Amino acid sequence: MPGQKDLKFHPIHVESNIPEFDVFIAGSGPIGATYARCLVDAGYNVLMAEIGDQDTRIPGEHKKNEIEYQKDIDRFVNRILQGALSVVSIPRSQTIVPTLGPAAWTASDPSQMWITNGRNSFQGEHNNLGAEAVTRGVGGMSTHWTCATPEFLKGLERPVIFTDSAKDDAEWRLLYDSARSLIGTSETQFDHSIRHNVVLEALQKAYPTRGVKALPLACHRLAKGSPYVQWHAADDVYGDMFTNPDKLNKQGVKRGYFKLLTNTRCTRFDLDPSARDGHSIGLVEVRDLLGARIVPERSNPEVDFYIKAKAYVVAAGAVATPQILANSGFGATNDRKVHLIPQLATHITEQPMAFCQIALLQVDGIDEPGKPAWWEEAVAAHKEQFGKIDPLPIPFQDPEPQVTIPASLERPWHTQIHRDAFSYGEVGPALDSRIVVDLRFFGMQEGVPENKMIFEMSLKDAYGMPQPTFEYIPTRKYADETQRMMNDMTDVANKLGAYLPKSEPQFMTPGLALHLGGTTRLGLGQDKDETVANFNSQVWGFTNLFVGGNGTIPTPFGANPTLTSMCLAFRAAHKIAESLKNGKFLPAKANDPIGATPASWLSWTTDPKDPNFPIHAREVHKMI
Repeated sequence: MPGQKDLKFHPIHVESNIPEFDVFIAGSGPIGATYARCLVDAGYNVLMAEIGDQDTRIPGEHKKNEIEYQKDIDRFVNRILQGALSVVSIPRSQTIVPTLGPAAWTASDPSQMWITNGRNSFQGEHNNLGAEAVTRGVGGMSTHWTCATPEFLKGLERPVIFTDSAKDDAEWRLLYDSARSLIGTSETQFDHSIRHNVVLEALQKAYPTRGVKALPLACHRLAKGSPYVQWHAADDVYGDMFTNPDKLNKQGVKRGYFKLLTNTRCTRFDLDPSARDGHSIGLVEVRDLLGARIVPERSNPEVDFYIKAKAYVVAAGAVATPQILANSGFGATNDRKVHLIPQLATHITEQPMAFCQIALLQVDGIDEPGKPAWWEEAVAAHKEQFGKIDPLPIPFQDPEPQVTIPASLERPWHTQIHRDAFSYGEVGPALDSRIVVDLRFFGMQEGVPENKMIFEMSLKDAYGMPQPTFEYIPTRKYADETQRMMNDMTDVANKLGAYLPKSEPQFMTPGLALHLGGTTRLGLGQDKDETVANFNSQVWGFTNLFVGGNGTIPTPFGANPTLTSMCLAFRAAHKIAESLKNGKFLPAKANDPIGATPASWLSWTTDPKDPNFPIHAREVHKMI
């Protein structure tokens, strides 16, 4: 195979007694987990590789479920969130330290700069996504995400899989219903929150025609009346895959083999030279990062291995997925080769974001009569215990608000009006967080070929992969809309309260939304020359290479993309299963028919009687 080294096969082949896995998956976040759950439950053998470690007791669990962070959300920001994010590309300007002592070593050539850990001498300052970051670890970003899982709006954000509108609607309804069930989306878990209802009712009164409602969240309240919820993450998608390997599905088929290799870098894919019809992946090269700590940092047969599978899925995030494909020589590099994936990492999109924090207006009416019984009981209990020393009638553990004003064609932006953990917006000790509300408005950007990522083969990131460089300039149409979005946010904020000092309305650094899209975008046959894969997530011209994640979304979007990315993974997993069943993988071509997803493929997600029906409750872990 081209580029094949004298490497041996990974020991997992011997350990599992499987010379060729059905499917290899790079990435363990919710999208990789969706692929794995569908295929393993259907009886196929799946091997997954994750570049990071297992950071939680339950693989892929949300770290915000720890009690100390549920009691103090700002501690989660400082101790977990900021440490979990690695900035992708740091330009020269951010590596200059004017106050550095004159005697300190500096490069003799002032045009040179540090080039470690994302410092990128190729990165322009004007066209960077300066806050774009990645998380490496089992569960990916779902271990610290907001859990917001809205659906995309038809005609604005939602991709068109079928040109027939009714058929497209039916497909998305099936996919969204299944994804909501698998990740455990709900809009009722904050119904018994005083603050939530104060914000919700104020905005419903101010904007009666805009459909103000509870923000859809992947979570469930631990018990009736409990102040705490269980935040969902990739572990909810995996379900009991790690603990019940012999489980039978509804058809009596035993689960396939499943193993997750942590601290294992997916380095590159090698083509099968014997393929005659289209391009086919023959092997994937991986590196044991734990073993690499005791050998020189270069290609070494002691820590580099091959893995063989029938199908290969790259679902390692919107940055790492094209990074792996670029390192395989398939595209998105500055060489003059004819690339097998010419549109790789082009047409990228991101979400310009406006942010502010407010302190609620007078809340004296909270303890007035006429409220629901649960409300009055909570206020009375709080006042009885703390009324003489606490000026606020809101219980200390009253759940936070979680409200949204959905996007519309007239106002094409997504809104989150809540109080949650982000890498910015910390209240601090000066103000009681019970009266603080965060407003985050997310705009959209159109994918154009000029907006792209380039992977620098001469410069490596901290994990030895090609360094990404962004070339991104907002398009005029959506740049103008962000100004309207800012005006809308300030109008909403003024309906609720007064701005917090240092958290007045502001645009955030590009990339901070962490919803990079379009890097491996899907398309219909007529869009082949501007996309990476078809709507089965099968890469054009390849027989057995599939992509997954937010990078597959080809449309501008303002809403959180995870639910939609799961939908697309459902379709891809079905395509892989059908190819495995038929024993034949054919190359993806522009004139290939794209079929609807059979309801039977996803019936387990919505049938409570099915043994694989998603269950999100967890046993309380009390001792070691």
